[in-house]
Amino acid sequence: MNPAPDSPSPQTPAQWAVRWHAVVLVALLLAAVPAVHVVWHGLLGRDEPLLLTRSQVPPPTATSASVLDGSWMLAKEKQLREDSPITWWLRGSWNELKYRAGVPQSPLVHFGKDEWFFIQESVFPDRAAWDRATPQRRQFLRDVKAMVEKAGAELFMAIVPDKATVYPDRCYADGQLPACKAGNYAAMLAELGELGIPTADLAAAMAQARSEMAAARAADPQGDPAKYDLYFARDTHWRPQGALAGGRAMALALEARFGSKLAPRVPMELGALTEIRLLGDLSANLGLATIEVPDVQMERRTVPLSLLSERLAEVRGYYGVNLRTPNGAVTMDGNDPAAEVLVIGTSFSEENGRSALSLFLGRPVRSVIVRGAAGMKPLRAALDELQKGTRAKVVVWEMVERGQFEPVWLAPKL
Repeated sequence: MNPAPDSPSPQTPAQWAVRWHAVVLVALLLAAVPAVHVVWHGLLGRDEPLLLTRSQVPPPTATSASVLDGSWMLAKEKQLREDSPITWWLRGSWNELKYRAGVPQSPLVHFGKDEWFFIQESVFPDRAAWDRATPQRRQFLRDVKAMVEKAGAELFMAIVPDKATVYPDRCYADGQLPACKAGNYAAMLAELGELGIPTADLAAAMAQARSEMAAARAADPQGDPAKYDLYFARDTHWRPQGALAGGRAMALALEARFGSKLAPRVPMELGALTEIRLLGDLSANLGLATIEVPDVQMERRTVPLSLLSERLAEVRGYYGVNLRTPNGAVTMDGNDPAAEVLVIGTSFSEENGRSALSLFLGRPVRSVIVRGAAGMKPLRAALDELQKGTRAKVVVWEMVERGQFEPVWLAPKL
């Protein structure tokens, strides 16, 4: 008898082979995560993850409540999954495939023009929330100003403009700042003026520097275009030339307001340039094939492990600043206890900002630098000195424009 027309046809050897290969592959992937942890943490007794990545989370603390309600198990599962190199490899391969296909996706990164990346939170900020927090923010700023003055110093605030503010043409489709972004930086400066806190218009300084760089670029059509940019294309920070523009503007404002209270200027000069090819923080947040390694200068550094992530890396330059003396140059490392200017800075100070300020101010600068755009972490790190009294005559508190839209500024407190 002939088989019924709708009965399935027998599987061919090739179809069976494909099916069983798929079954085995899925089984291996499912078993790989626990197997890696059993071998690495159990048999070898290692505490740290096999690979250090940006997606990892700390191990959850087990309590009777969290164990009984199951939340500890879910948190532990996430931690073990993110620690697995199998998860890292699968996610990196998938994200790189999407990027190469022209459909990159990331909840942390906004993709602008010509492979310019922007931190997502800075592109469309919640201006309404910032406005609602105005009373709390103003009172907090008054309290910080009073604390610094009680410590025996004057407060100066430096707000670093977001990259999207300086380069809207490379961020937004129409090249214009949206309503939720336009005017934010000016509003921050106006608020500081109303509170009697001196500052500098770094956004205006950047606009002027962009114009100057555009003219220099036109005169050098064969040169490297990147050296005429003020910010890195795939990192949130300014380039050395951006730091110089910002440092000059801050130094001019400080000199005009507090120059008579500071010791006379001393001869300063740029020191040696150290160049490192690094993957920027925005590229690192794309979930590509990268790992984190310890770094003396930056705490940790993102290392590319694929052709795509390597191509997205950029050359970072770090300048030293030297004090010229009859006996030779003395390097300014930001640790001079006798410095009359104390910088409470973010990573922008680390990215040549402190050096640029010292260079143009013509005076040694001491710094307390902790990464974080909101500027709260370095302020807390310097809190003990500010409460007990400081030898500095001027305290420069640095933050980044987008930092004032972080949750910590909705109800700020020390």
